[in-house]
Amino acid sequence: MTARLLRCQRLLGMVVIMLCLLGIAAYSTMPRQEDPSFPYRAGMLTVSYPGANADAVERLVMRPLADELLQVEEVDFASGTARTGVAVVNIRLNDDIYDTDAAWDRVRQAMERARLEFPDDVGRMALEDRLIDIPAIVLAVGGSPSITELSGQAERLKNNLLDIPGVSRVELDGDVDEQITLALDDAALYRLGISPSRVLDTLAQRNQVIPGGFLVVDGQRLSILPNSEFDDIDAIRATPIELPDGSQVPLAAAAEVWRGPVEPRQPETWYDGERVVLLSLIMEEGTTDAIRFGERVRERLAEIQGDFAPYTLKEMFFQPDKVEDRLDNLAWSLVLSVVIIVAVVFTGMGIRMGLLVATILPMVALISIGLYDLGGGVLHQIAVIGMVISLGILIDNAIVIVENIQALLDQGVRRLDALKQSVRELAGPLGASTGTTLAAFAPLLLSKGGTADFTRGIPVMIMLTLSISYLLAISAVPLLASRFLKPRKQVRADRLAGLARFLGGLVSKAPGLLVLAGLVMVAASVALTPFLKQQFFPNADRPRVIVEMHMPEGTDQARTASIAAELEKAIRSRPETVNVHRFVGFTGPSFYYNLQRAPQAPNRGRIVVKTGTLAQTTGLVHWIRDYAAQALPELDLTVGILGQGPPRAAPVEVRLYHPDDAVRAEAIEQVFAGLRQAPGTVDVRHDLDPGIPSVRINVDDATAARYGINRADVAQSLYGQSFGIIAEQFRREDDPIPLVLRSRDGTQLSLSRLLSINVYTDRGDAVPLSAIATVETTWEPAARYLRNGVRVNTVTANLETGYSFSQALNGLQDYLVQNPLPSGTRLEYGGDAEGSDDANNALLTTAPIGVLLLLFFLLLQFNSFKRVGIILLTVPLATVGIFPGLVLSGSPFGFQSLLGVIALVGIVVNNAIVLLDVMDRKLEAGESIRDAVRMAVEQRTRPILLTTGTTVAGLLPLAFSSSTLWPPMAWAIISGLLASTVLTLLVVPSLCIKVIRGRVPDMENVPA
Repeated sequence: MTARLLRCQRLLGMVVIMLCLLGIAAYSTMPRQEDPSFPYRAGMLTVSYPGANADAVERLVMRPLADELLQVEEVDFASGTARTGVAVVNIRLNDDIYDTDAAWDRVRQAMERARLEFPDDVGRMALEDRLIDIPAIVLAVGGSPSITELSGQAERLKNNLLDIPGVSRVELDGDVDEQITLALDDAALYRLGISPSRVLDTLAQRNQVIPGGFLVVDGQRLSILPNSEFDDIDAIRATPIELPDGSQVPLAAAAEVWRGPVEPRQPETWYDGERVVLLSLIMEEGTTDAIRFGERVRERLAEIQGDFAPYTLKEMFFQPDKVEDRLDNLAWSLVLSVVIIVAVVFTGMGIRMGLLVATILPMVALISIGLYDLGGGVLHQIAVIGMVISLGILIDNAIVIVENIQALLDQGVRRLDALKQSVRELAGPLGASTGTTLAAFAPLLLSKGGTADFTRGIPVMIMLTLSISYLLAISAVPLLASRFLKPRKQVRADRLAGLARFLGGLVSKAPGLLVLAGLVMVAASVALTPFLKQQFFPNADRPRVIVEMHMPEGTDQARTASIAAELEKAIRSRPETVNVHRFVGFTGPSFYYNLQRAPQAPNRGRIVVKTGTLAQTTGLVHWIRDYAAQALPELDLTVGILGQGPPRAAPVEVRLYHPDDAVRAEAIEQVFAGLRQAPGTVDVRHDLDPGIPSVRINVDDATAARYGINRADVAQSLYGQSFGIIAEQFRREDDPIPLVLRSRDGTQLSLSRLLSINVYTDRGDAVPLSAIATVETTWEPAARYLRNGVRVNTVTANLETGYSFSQALNGLQDYLVQNPLPSGTRLEYGGDAEGSDDANNALLTTAPIGVLLLLFFLLLQFNSFKRVGIILLTVPLATVGIFPGLVLSGSPFGFQSLLGVIALVGIVVNNAIVLLDVMDRKLEAGESIRDAVRMAVEQRTRPILLTTGTTVAGLLPLAFSSSTLWPPMAWAIISGLLASTVLTLLVVPSLCIKVIRGRVPDMENVPA
């Protein structure tokens, strides 16, 4: 291998240079986004069933759907809500599903099978399987009090933006559809002797598209266009209605006609107090650079801004700016890490050797980026973090190679001989150490699920950079070292050399005492685990406060809008408030990947508040919570900041199952009380259904039959009076506008007038409702909740800053010990507890592969179970620093800390490998085990300490960064590595003295 390497120096140099140029080109052109993309595993199914109450929707729609969906193997769970007239089912696919299109096709087949069991009057069924699409840009169109005008301008703006490269689709929110309302006057109808059905028939006959044919005049066809449909609203008002005596009156004599927004109210959006219409631009992820996409959108907006005057076009949320800020900050962290690492290397190795080692950093970085881009990689914060973590590790191989070549040159070995000997001696051990690091990250690479998808860029980038660094370390670096290193005339005894001799002597003199001290330190470190806070993922570092508003079930949207406006006005009075965006009737656009999407509902709303700094959000969150409790007691809200990691309803979520509604309600109240007294919990709420008042119309069938009326006639009359019946369509616009026939009062019809409305017979005779029916006020269920076809209720809670979900759940468990749940109640944790368990289980599923690879590389290198066992003991040595480091830094132990532990395993195992490799070479040379260990410690102390120093130095910018995501991981690696390095240099060699007696024996060739 070495001979070939020497013969191909120029080819190797050209390949390295070309790959570096590829990296430069890739960095300037590759797609960029802030966070990784996820497979489409979440979907929302909506089924309309007009007129059915929640119980009927559950029985006739939800249960058949659940039965069919459970037969789809790819479905993890289906969580549904049945409300009056509608069923909403949230479907989640299994975490190991990546071919989501095929899975959703099978879900649609299950939907069609369920439809066969539905009643005939069940309406539209729609599945949205792109729930996780996050708009890159949200624009607000304002400047007019007319939402109809704004909707038209928003549609025009949409058409101007659709052809921008990278646009996947554009969605409108807060816009309104129109209707032409025909408000019938009951008194006028009765006086004229006409019925609503007569009006409906007349409108249908008058508004038709009927061909008139054509004439041929002088060889030219002339189309004949009869006036068979409405041209304008005046034509509708003038429509003649025939009276019983044969005369006619215009429709305006019996109805008021106007054009306006559809009823009931559609979702509404406000930008800093101004009513606006939103455009959400969804970008083609994975292929588009978000930063350039934002530039293209701004350029287009600048070009067309004048055409939209006097309307305003504002940016509500602009994700490309966040992407640029995030990647720029991480890039500076990367540069700072490189500078610190280079300084550490120069300090520990000198200028000449340090320069050679430092050259590997830009080479590995550029080649890795080029290959990452060729493999379809996207540059996001996870990939950059993977590179930052690997910086200090990847120069380990170069340090060892350069140190070894320099030592041989100092001994008088010729240059090429030094190169050959170093590559021959170290290619195997360094390959094994690199392989063990790759093995440590293999479970993270192979695991599946939302958490694994989010963090997969870390193992991909680390494994890629380490592989490239190893290849360069045994090829390019030795060639450069053999050319530029010079024998030192006098090797100065620096402090590192003195420390190495001291540690070697200490190990050889007191191995037993050192092993005992190591065990004591491990035990003391593990004893700190009760003080660790558990947190699945930290909150985001964006200065935004999210207020989720829940009004009581059955609340009209107008009331929700009034309460939301009052709360927004109060929030604006706070000095830390920069701007406020309000959404009513829905939860607004999901401008951040972690936000939960909820279906449209008149009692739902969301307020998004931007503050000056992240620190100001804490005080504002507490103020909003206190203000709402005092001034808006009917409003049930949750207040917090943006989270990170897989989306969840709340950090603390408890689901309770029991077939008896009353028993389940009792259990819910107990858990609710338990969570309210648990440490750190706030915004504790449950979804128990108190019901909603309803007006039941009891028709006397016998009396109604004497008038020639049945229950269907009554229901149709009531629906027409309140909500309205679509009579026809006005087709003179781009989109047809419905003509809605209803009473003047519509949904504002008073209860006192309800019995006075008229029900019309087939002959057109009017019969007062009071003559055939009575009115009764009842209490109906507002909603039914099911999970996989089983009734369930849920209690959720947010957490105060500094508290973890484990503390809240421990407090709940202590409460339930004193107040046990009713017999037969099943309790299930969701939220962060479920997400953490799923992520850990996914890692444990693939962990055997990592362990197998680790053992493979170790046995391949050492061929000794004793040596492998000693090396593996370095893993618990890492805990000596991890737990104290997290406790002292105040960092919680979560998935990010677990990533740090995995990285740490690979590093400390590497240190042990290079240590034992030198020991084995000394044993081969005939040294005693005690002297071999002493010399191994003296020889490898400098490379091990340099690797530790560069890794720690490279992570310092992350540890002290303003990001909330990466400091826990950085502190886990830093503290664990500092402690484990010292113990690796002391405890591991001490164990070798106690356990190993000599070199690995050769296999005996005994007689058969």
